[in-house]
This record gives sequence, structure tokens and C-alpha cells, in this order.
Amino acid sequence: MFEDQSDLVQDLLAKNDAFRALYDEHQSLKKQIADSGRTMDQFTVERLKKRKLQLKDQMATILASSKN
Repeated sequence: MFEDQSDLVQDLLAKNDAFRALYDEHQSLKKQIADSGRTMDQFTVERLKKRKLQLKDQMATILASSKN
């Protein structure tokens, strides 16, 4: 995720609490989805994926505004 901006991501993780919270939640959801297997119904997995995408969009917005 955001591999081409890894330096900026690391800087934001260190200095921006809002970005770090979004990142941490995104990572948590990523793990939950990967571990879901057959323990979650498909509706729940899809809901988690949508939330994960929302978080990624929010992080992308912060990254874009931090470049300027």
C-alpha cells in the first residue's frame, strides 16, 4: 500500500496521529479479512473490505495534502 510513497508514509506514521489511527485500523482489517476463512459470512467480509477501502481513501487524501 502506497509503496511509491513509503518515506512520506513513514513520516506521517511518526508525526500524524490521525494518519496513524487510519493506518492501524486498515492493518487490523487486512488481518481480519486474511484470517476470516470460513469463520465469517460473506456479508461481513464484504463490509470489512468496504471499510478498509474507505480508510485507504482517507489515507490517500492525507498523503496528497502532505505532498504540497
